[in-house]
Amino acid sequence: MIRNLIACSLLFAAMLRLEAQPVLDGSCAPVPGTNYTLVVAGSIDLPGMGPDQVWNAAGAVVSGTEQIGFIEAELTFAGTFFPTADVANSLGQIETFIDIADDGLYIVGTYNGSFPFISTYTDPNKYLQFPCELGDAWTDTYAGSYTYGGVTYTQSGSGVFSATGFGSLVLPWGTVTNVLRIDATEVYSETGNGNLYEYEAEVSYFYKPGVGHYVAKSADASTTFNGNSTGSSANFVFLDGSTVGILDQPDRSIGIEVYPNPVGSNATLLFTAAGARSLQVFNADGKLVLDQPLTGYGAGLHKLGIDVHGWASGVYSAVLLGVGGERGVTRFVVAP
Repeated sequence: MIRNLIACSLLFAAMLRLEAQPVLDGSCAPVPGTNYTLVVAGSIDLPGMGPDQVWNAAGAVVSGTEQIGFIEAELTFAGTFFPTADVANSLGQIETFIDIADDGLYIVGTYNGSFPFISTYTDPNKYLQFPCELGDAWTDTYAGSYTYGGVTYTQSGSGVFSATGFGSLVLPWGTVTNVLRIDATEVYSETGNGNLYEYEAEVSYFYKPGVGHYVAKSADASTTFNGNSTGSSANFVFLDGSTVGILDQPDRSIGIEVYPNPVGSNATLLFTAAGARSLQVFNADGKLVLDQPLTGYGAGLHKLGIDVHGWASGVYSAVLLGVGGERGVTRFVVAP
């Protein structure tokens, strides 16, 4: 039984690890030579603000993938047009040039190989601030232009960004801990040849320190052309599980199990630990539904009853914290 408990805890050890809040810094800057696979999925609702959240995107419906890579700016075709850029983000036929500064990441322009044209920003776009932690916020405006077919098009945009939560992000392939959420309202407009194109989006970014790309992005966007709607879209994009550094090594773990599972009205938590400090239970939306201090549990196997009367049916996560920093996590279902 204990062997099974330990195996279970190792499987879920990364999930819901309550820890000091993440701080985004230069470790989040893209590194030339790195490549990522982005998984594209349909829109998914991820509520929850504040510390120790659990954003559950395990049910995301995947529709495809995209490949993204980072190249040294000076090695690209258009690199000479962007002397302040350190790296270029290559996605399809579009290269986005990025300046890695002490206070954050700035887009200084793009090259679109499909047309082709080069867009240079006279006012760079600051899309990530360093350092950044829960409660930090910034507002940015940017401007640029490009010429295509003899016509000059002017570009302008703005973004309002706020770090609103941190915790764990549950993806279809596993759980990423130590994630900071940044919510943003982004607006972009482009004028030229007598026309006006506008884009507006509500976006949530999920970043993890040490990973040179966002872990996931949820966006709800709409566009207009000369004031007329040209459509809207909503999707969820996330890194696949092969990304280096996206997962942490498991902490010292506590064997933990809930039975029966599914639970009707009362559950029994079975755990083994050399001391236990507290039990916390979260629902599928990441809301804390139980926070119970624990005392008097020494080394050995222990049982603890949980009354789930009045709880909504669904999936719950139980997190057990030990006095020595150990963690145990398991999931259980409350039956209708």
